[in-house]
Amino acid sequence: MEKHDNVFIKKQNKKWVLDIIKNNRPISRAEVSKITDMSPTSISRIVQELEQDGFIKESDLISNGVGRKATLLDVRPDANFSIGVELTEKHFKIGILNFLDEMTFSQTFPVEDVEDYMKTLNDGSRLIKRIINEQEIPMEKIVGIAIGVPGFIDYENGVVAHSTQLKWNNVPIVEIIESATSLKAIVDNDLKMKAMAEYTAGAAKSSKSSVLIGIGSGIGSAIIMNGEFYRGENNIAGEISHTVVDINGNLCRCGKFGCLATVLTESSILQQARKIKEVSSLKQLLDYYNSGETWAINIIDRVTTYIVTTITNILYIYNPEVLVLSGFILEDFPEIQALIKKKYKLYLTEPFKTHSRIVFAELKDHGIVKGAGIQAQKVLFRLQ
Repeated sequence: MEKHDNVFIKKQNKKWVLDIIKNNRPISRAEVSKITDMSPTSISRIVQELEQDGFIKESDLISNGVGRKATLLDVRPDANFSIGVELTEKHFKIGILNFLDEMTFSQTFPVEDVEDYMKTLNDGSRLIKRIINEQEIPMEKIVGIAIGVPGFIDYENGVVAHSTQLKWNNVPIVEIIESATSLKAIVDNDLKMKAMAEYTAGAAKSSKSSVLIGIGSGIGSAIIMNGEFYRGENNIAGEISHTVVDINGNLCRCGKFGCLATVLTESSILQQARKIKEVSSLKQLLDYYNSGETWAINIIDRVTTYIVTTITNILYIYNPEVLVLSGFILEDFPEIQALIKKKYKLYLTEPFKTHSRIVFAELKDHGIVKGAGIQAQKVLFRLQ
């Protein structure tokens, strides 16, 4: 038992040192020793092992601190790779990230018949294997695959419990992907993947806590505290689409009246607009808004009020350091952004008014794929 504990501690220390070098690159051995409070001898031994394993290298840079010059340590970008996947009812987006979480490949492929989940997942698996081969990446260097999917996800068991967009119920996606690719895999809600990307490399970078709201064809949010998702009991914390905002409102497909989904999704907004004119898209509705059509102005005013109400409710409940606004309704239309910026402080009281940081997502269309690749590294990477 004692031997097992020592092996475990050594492995944890090795992973800790690697994370420090990765997150503070380039860095000297002395600085790593100071951060970890481990002896210089121990750090030198661990660094030597990590160099032999191909994870780190000595940088060309030399530290310019007081005393003897020290060669700095850096990580090797090609030490390993992860695969990030975004799956929608229309497409697969597949990306490859290196050990520095840099995207080295990204491509979108159409989905033929998403309701046939076995065909869809086998087609996706073939694409992944083909891309790995074309990019000439050794299979042993790939830590695994992470897939971002819209809907309710049984994260622990790797199952898509329910996805309205994909029309899937209880689909064992991880089992199918692992069997078809011979790689480890995880699955999670697509907004969680996007939230991880913004937290790690986007608008919420360097924050301790963040909440991402996504508004588009659907609505949801994802919560990150100290680098980890707050999932709730069944991985549905942040699923705000069926919170009731108008008890006298329209009937939602969930069976309740006045859910947020009945006023803020793309389809619900266009449904309101079509009571006046035949409107084919949000862009066309915004064109009517910009031309001064009263009915369009009233619809956009109502929509942005609901958005700002949602923002303030989340700030009061979770009190994150950063609130990230994402989804094409929030990201693609400057008019909506301007109204949100104008309105939200009217709904906030102190200290939220001056201390809340509300930002728009930076990573746009690559957010889900990048976040999935990052999450694959976090969850599936294991030092030998």
